Amino acid sequence: MTVTATNSCRGWLLVALCCVPLVNVAQVEAQSSVTETDAEETALRAIGDLQQLVIDAIARCEPSVVAIARGLSGDQDVLLDPNAIPPDFATGVIIDRSGLILTNYHAIGDPRQHDYAVWVHRRGYRAEVHGADPYYDLAVLKIEAPELVPIEFGDASQLRKGQFVIALGNPLAIARDGNCSASWGMISNFGRKPPPERGTDENPAGKITVHHYGNLIQTDARLELGTSGGALLNLQGQMIGLTSSYAALHGYEQSAGFAIPVDDALRRVIDKLKEGDEAQFGFLGIAPEQLLAAHRARGWHGVRVGRVVNATPAAAAGLLVDDVITHVGDQPVFDSDSLFLNISRFDVGREVPLSVRRKKRELVLTVRLTKKFVAHPLPAITATAPPSWQGIQVDYATALPRFEQRADDADPQGCVAVTAVATDSPGWKAGLRPGHFISHVGQRRVSTPTDFFAILQQQIATGEQVTLQLRVTVAVNGQLWVSVPINR
Repeated sequence: MTVTATNSCRGWLLVALCCVPLVNVAQVEAQSSVTETDAEETALRAIGDLQQLVIDAIARCEPSVVAIARGLSGDQDVLLDPNAIPPDFATGVIIDRSGLILTNYHAIGDPRQHDYAVWVHRRGYRAEVHGADPYYDLAVLKIEAPELVPIEFGDASQLRKGQFVIALGNPLAIARDGNCSASWGMISNFGRKPPPERGTDENPAGKITVHHYGNLIQTDARLELGTSGGALLNLQGQMIGLTSSYAALHGYEQSAGFAIPVDDALRRVIDKLKEGDEAQFGFLGIAPEQLLAAHRARGWHGVRVGRVVNATPAAAAGLLVDDVITHVGDQPVFDSDSLFLNISRFDVGREVPLSVRRKKRELVLTVRLTKKFVAHPLPAITATAPPSWQGIQVDYATALPRFEQRADDADPQGCVAVTAVATDSPGWKAGLRPGHFISHVGQRRVSTPTDFFAILQQQIATGEQVTLQLRVTVAVNGQLWVSVPINR
């Protein structure tokens, strides 16, 4: 009897359980239909909102993006002939209402061999190079045009992987009328390097730009040939990168595109070029080597000092062989590339703290950077001529080619290097030649070009004869130190 009752209860329970899902399924299907409809509407609204952001960002920035042509010929004026196709083409970005346009140096080639045209809003203008820096691969063109709209810079340090970006440019010259074309994608990575260039005696590794040390933004936005010098935008319509189609130059099968990040270092170089001055990059003066196995076993990162070059900031700051540099300022160092990249971010004359491990000690050494020599096939171009006196031009000693091989001839207490001497000038007749080091003007030491010209002018103002004390690379009359008097 008990068993029968139990079975009966189980039967009713089974029927109840079977019936409840039937009711719930119907309710769930009805609710699901409503939910799916709401989800579709929400998704469509989200897509529409995203689409509108893209449309607005493009509309905001496209007046600031221009087309560039180089290699023009006298027989074919592409400014007047709408059917003329320039042999070489690129993109530029307006950065100043006065007519200054930023682009990649590699995109315009050697200004000594080309002339240029720029299209803005379907209007063509002749352009000249206002300034260019090969190490950062930047050039600034100048046009005379009304109603120019400069682009707004953003902050690349705030970018994250996966963030949506838009690229504006002149792919394959199809936007050569100045009506830029758009593509979009996302941020794929940071700190990327383009393929190295062919090595030279002065630069065997082929790392001819700062970007070869690893500071580029990588994006999957399509960057065809001709988009070099274009704008990489965030969805707020701010430029966060200058596109450089390095990958396309090495084959269209490569989907990666690169952009120079808009950060403090880029702004510093742009400001120099806009002012017509030369961009300069910090120099430390060591030969870096990989960490020893014992260092890595302790979990260290950084580079080991293999050699300290004489008469450099590294020597003046007290760096020693086998020191391990772990940070430049607050930026970590992992290898020689990251060391050189972080040093190059700073201008000449900046005092920069280095975090150093010396055996069991941790130190912070402050270095005052001097100027790096840039080995590049393209010249630096400035709107202002370098200062000179009596046919002499000088620069930081470390700015001489292959300074490391001549460092023992430089005065470790400070000196400048003669970089050019006009033939038959007073300086030439006094015996000065490129490569000589000048340590004193009169009795006062000079360590920078600014010191040299400032002290020189003070001595000239006294009406006395100017005396330059030199330390030369070969002995003169059996003496290493010589004084060269030069009349005003």
